[in-house]
Amino acid sequence: MTHSKTHDILRKINYIEADVEIQRQVLFSIPSDQKEEMEKTIRIIATKKEEIQNLRLEIKKIDPAEYQRIIIFEDAVNKFKKMASEKIFESIVSKNINEECALELKKGPKVECLLKACDANGDWTIITMEGEIQSFSGENVAEKPQKQKQPQF
Repeated sequence: MTHSKTHDILRKINYIEADVEIQRQVLFSIPSDQKEEMEKTIRIIATKKEEIQNLRLEIKKIDPAEYQRIIIFEDAVNKFKKMASEKIFESIVSKNINEECALELKKGPKVECLLKACDANGDWTIITMEGEIQSFSGENVAEKPQKQKQPQF
């Protein structure tokens, strides 16, 4: 029962986060002379962020282990975003539902991951299924990066 309730709360959080992103886009589209409209949109965003925080605290109460997992993954994503701001990744592939994401090494088994990225030097950075960031020298990796446009974070 706890897992189901946690899953429902996470869905609510995702929905609210999407709404916050829409409100941010609205905010950027408001002409700068419309201060009242801008303030109204900022208040909406603040209210929604507070709602997200309250839902997160509810998860922390009912499912501390899942809450800790969420924190670990958020930390990994934030570290990766910082890395992506400091160096250009030529290829970034993330795991999608019902799709595999793994880094194929020259020696050893494939490393399952949530995200894999290759930089201009051919070196790879991944976020593991456990939320850890790992790096691999290009000489140890059997695959070549997929060329693509740099995603926005």
